[in-house]
Amino acid sequence: MLRRVVGDSMLPTLKAGDIVIAKHKQPQVGDIVIADIGTKEVIKRIVSIDAVGYELRGDNISASTDSRIFGKIQQGSIKGVVFKTIKGK
Repeated sequence: MLRRVVGDSMLPTLKAGDIVIAKHKQPQVGDIVIADIGTKEVIKRIVSIDAVGYELRGDNISASTDSRIFGKIQQGSIKGVVFKTIKGK
């Protein structure tokens, strides 16, 4: 699965225009994932996993809408784990 990064929430790791490639695998703490949050798709990092779900955060906390706003998500909302990045221009 290929997705283009939009926005600044994952700076400095990912910037707008970068392309990420993700695959289906068991997500772990520290992984960057593509996830469905309601009707929106986001690219965020998993910062914790517990019985309630997965907590996601953007690397650029001041510019990120993440689990601090929408709460933890279930594994079924994770579409893929990023394993490669192609830097945009």
